[in-house]
Amino acid sequence: MTEVRVLHMKNISLPLTLSLLQPFDFPHKLGMCERLYGRTLMSSGICWVKTGAGISWKLDLSDPCHRWIVYGKYEGSQFINWARNFLKPESIVIDSGANIGQILIYLVKELSQGRVLAFEPGREQADWLEECLRVHPGLPVELIRAGLGASPGQLYLRKAGYEYNHGSQDQISESEGEPVEVVRLADELARRSIETVDLWKLDVEGYEVSSLQGAEDLLKEKRVKALYVELAGDNGQRVREYLDALGYACYLFDRKGKLYSPNGLPDFTNGLFLPG
Repeated sequence: MTEVRVLHMKNISLPLTLSLLQPFDFPHKLGMCERLYGRTLMSSGICWVKTGAGISWKLDLSDPCHRWIVYGKYEGSQFINWARNFLKPESIVIDSGANIGQILIYLVKELSQGRVLAFEPGREQADWLEECLRVHPGLPVELIRAGLGASPGQLYLRKAGYEYNHGSQDQISESEGEPVEVVRLADELARRSIETVDLWKLDVEGYEVSSLQGAEDLLKEKRVKALYVELAGDNGQRVREYLDALGYACYLFDRKGKLYSPNGLPDFTNGLFLPG
């Protein structure tokens, strides 16, 4: 059934030069590839295409962020290269704000005996990711159709950003949007008898601190070995202060992929947090 589904969907072939470039990292790669191939790719719209992770995935190539997934390592190579060295075959990875799987496709290749728990509350995004996972049943990914928070319950997912973003900027709200389930990470891990998390990627558009509060005991006990968290505006500083109080130091990647401890935070970045 899976093979028939793929055959009936639009598959595209990449320009030969782009296929040759995909495995290589170099400065400004995403921007350069966008200038060279953006117009060509965007006309294909929603299709199946080989990504920079080496796996075929359903993407909307009218979306510039989806085109990045084709060019190489999504949002740049520094974190993904670090994670590939850090993760072990048996590692447990949490991807919260999994969206369509644009990060997990790079990380899951390292987990021959481990798995990814992918939390995605948005219906469109979760349906998209589920479709891709059905085509690749061997990937060790469990999709959990819920958001993370400080306590279990029902909240709402408010549309944000442009329509072509396919929900990647949607935000948790107490009163507006699509009803969604919210769960505590600690509860979900206990249900699966998981005691330790190797890497937690957290990108939930401003709801990061509440998500962290749902795993506070694990963090106090350093049972989360590393976190990679979106840090945007004032919320980024709140995340840093919260994790600092629990004994996690914040690091950023420089252009060469080296970690450094910043004095302050840029307006928008992603931070790697490791036990101090």
